[in-house]
Amino acid sequence: MVLIPLKQEKYNAMVGFLMIVIALLFVLYMGYSMVQATRSFWDAFMAG
Repeated sequence: MVLIPLKQEKYNAMVGFLMIVIALLFVLYMGYSMVQATRSFWDAFMAG
């Protein structure tokens, strides 16, 4: 009886950790994308 809730807690912790990792990767990717877009905008703005 004790093993089933413990397994469920481990599974929930693993899924939560995985979702946090995916969210961090998404935030880093979006930040990098915004920096690149801003840089290309300023390059075009200063050139023209």
